[in-house]
Amino acid sequence: MNHTQQTEGSTQHSRPQVDWFYVESGAPSHARRFGTARFDYLTEAEPGGQLVRCTEGELELFGHAGEWVIPADHMVYIPQGRMFRLRARVPSAGIVIQFGRGEVAWWRDGCWVGPVSEMAAALVDYGLKWNAEHAQRNRQAACFFVTLGEMLPDWFRHERINWIPYAETSAIQRAIDFAHAQGPSVSLPEVACHVGMSERTFRRRIQSELGQSWRDFIREFRMNRAMEMLRKERRSVTETAFEVGFSSSSAFSSAFLDYVGRTPSAYARSFTATHVQ
Repeated sequence: MNHTQQTEGSTQHSRPQVDWFYVESGAPSHARRFGTARFDYLTEAEPGGQLVRCTEGELELFGHAGEWVIPADHMVYIPQGRMFRLRARVPSAGIVIQFGRGEVAWWRDGCWVGPVSEMAAALVDYGLKWNAEHAQRNRQAACFFVTLGEMLPDWFRHERINWIPYAETSAIQRAIDFAHAQGPSVSLPEVACHVGMSERTFRRRIQSELGQSWRDFIREFRMNRAMEMLRKERRSVTETAFEVGFSSSSAFSSAFLDYVGRTPSAYARSFTATHVQ
């Protein structure tokens, strides 16, 4: 297993001194805080899986299928055996739950990101009662992490929240990059023309490579852009709705609630002045 950790400008190889996300083989499930710091952590895989909650700053997660943004008040579950890179380019802090005994009944594919509910926040905070040493041979800790692992999959609503996919071919990757450069108002004809494909061929290729239709891709792109506008740019709900291509704030609010699990207003309120990047 290879690790690279950067903290305050230093880089170390093998096991890092600041090893918030490193999991000892055979260690019991436990919780620990991390940050506040900038860091860049790389691993080939970790056993058991990890739930990472960002409480301050913003994290970036890189996997084989794409990359995710995990802002404050959001969390990500990284399944066991996954190679990943976790980076904080701004001072960031949070809590990581490290599962060591297969407690999580994760039937979904890959990493998922989502906002932190009140229940999830309370339970993750409670998990800090047990670090690796205190959790060893502790029956209460074992029961807690088994229960947490059973509940965890229900905390995530959508697999592509805050996700930028990686395409299999350079043509579709250029299409993704072009769409993000142009913004939420970009159209299918514009993207297809940019990569030199007919609309029909482009529809077929994006479905084959990303596992979703153009309609789903652009819908998720608009929702993720809306989340960014609400949390980082402090735009109003109405302004955000029109910016991402909705004709009314009510239609936008309904779509946002279905995708994120919160109304746009509630989502925006969850970001206080301490979360400004």
